[in-house]
Amino acid sequence: MEVWVSNRAISSLVWGLLVFAQVAATFPSYAASEASSEAVNPTTRSGVGDVPDLPALPPGKATLLGGTINTVDHLRDRLVLQLFGRGRTVVVLFDDRTRVYLDGKMAALDDLKRGDRIYADTVLDGTKVFARNIRVATSSPLGQSNGQVVAFEPAKSELTFRDKLSPVARRMRLTSDTVILQRDRPALPSELRPGTLVTLAFFTGSDGQAILHQINILASPGSRFAFSGRVEHLDLRRGLLVILDPRDNKSYEVSFGPAVRGLTRDIQEGIDVTVYASFDGRRYEAESIELTSPSSR
Repeated sequence: MEVWVSNRAISSLVWGLLVFAQVAATFPSYAASEASSEAVNPTTRSGVGDVPDLPALPPGKATLLGGTINTVDHLRDRLVLQLFGRGRTVVVLFDDRTRVYLDGKMAALDDLKRGDRIYADTVLDGTKVFARNIRVATSSPLGQSNGQVVAFEPAKSELTFRDKLSPVARRMRLTSDTVILQRDRPALPSELRPGTLVTLAFFTGSDGQAILHQINILASPGSRFAFSGRVEHLDLRRGLLVILDPRDNKSYEVSFGPAVRGLTRDIQEGIDVTVYASFDGRRYEAESIELTSPSSR
């Protein structure tokens, strides 16, 4: 059975030992003993109190997970999240490096409880999912969507957005609490240009309008990307390549022309490739293709 003890638990244990040692020092019968004098020895206490600093946050691309907390274990610093609309759960770790926001305001890890609807900015720590930020909204239910920016009006702080599953554009409002991220770094509203691919977390205000909680910018017109993974589908007639990227377990459609560099007969379904592409606001267009696994031919 795996036993996992958090840095917070270790810190609490050490603090308790120090308090016990200081209290014991006030009683003459204990102070007279050799064992007690060791317990209150400043050098010994200093050594015990040296708790290693927390390591740096795990690197990597952040993934936004939304759902309801099924269980939360504050002793082992972990929670089980029931993902919105997916019918499955995922274990999410947290510790003192994790920041918690309750309705946009800083809160404590101890405020997390079963039944909370949250959005967590997560990264992989080895094979485990770790939360950098956890945002809890108690005033209104949260929703999630992904699609493309149609327009952004800074004067009104209003974003016009089209979900990839709906042809109807929708207007959403930004506030001073709206978080905008691009490749896990803070971004400015000016980056919300028409054609930009985004994922959104939002809630409904008292007036019925959607209020944006967080915006993740996935791709801006003119940006370049490298997709590495298995070829799931290849259509030479249409010039379409579908790649499953194992880094985020998502499939990407990439268009290509007959003159794209590296396009050979060895490119076929089931092999691994790296595709360098640019995003033009409508689609990913391949610039070159590199074979990374041998062909079965």
